[in-house]
Amino acid sequence: MVRRIFRDFAAGLGPRAIAFRLNDEGIPAPGSGAWGFSTINGNRLRGTGILNNEMYMGRLVWNRQRFIKDPDTGKRQARPNPDSEWVIQEVPELRIVNQELWDLVKARQASVSASRDTRDTSSPDHFREKRRPRYLFSGLSKCGCCGGGYSMISGTLLGCSTARNKGTCDNRTNMRREELERRVLDALRHHLMDPDLFAEFCAAFTTEMNRLRMERRPTSAQRNQN
Repeated sequence: MVRRIFRDFAAGLGPRAIAFRLNDEGIPAPGSGAWGFSTINGNRLRGTGILNNEMYMGRLVWNRQRFIKDPDTGKRQARPNPDSEWVIQEVPELRIVNQELWDLVKARQASVSASRDTRDTSSPDHFREKRRPRYLFSGLSKCGCCGGGYSMISGTLLGCSTARNKGTCDNRTNMRREELERRVLDALRHHLMDPDLFAEFCAAFTTEMNRLRMERRPTSAQRNQN
């Protein structure tokens, strides 16, 4: 299965298309459940995801990253360690992907990354913008069929993330962001005029938005890295 994923990616299939095929064939993902984009693609710099697991090419790498506790949220956050602190051991007996296929995958990843890297990601403004909710209901919309998130699938349309990334939800209905916002705001105007209900809504909305902001809030270490 690992070799198949590497071959499909090297041949031009994207991680999402690969995940769709595996889910359509009923092949379970690692740890059971459905395949998703991130399971295959992962993070190239952190060595996560099927396509970045160096064990498949006969190498074990430890201490690639460390975890620190965010003082604002109390959650653990991963931080990369410098290459000099990595612990690497060659284990050729574990190799299942040959060097030529590995190199083809790395070359395509680099090409895809370069084509997307058109913005200056070093500026603090870019860092803050990436984590700030862009729209009124960002992170708050859910699919009524599977409970997955409804996210932007184009410049104007919202769609089910599970249907788009895993193919395990049949909900292919998309909605214009402006229309969703209009419907929700109209409902609030007409059905939350009762002072007690409005106060309850405001409290719940403020709590949820604060939670989302805290999750996206960069730590001092992150700001320094930028």
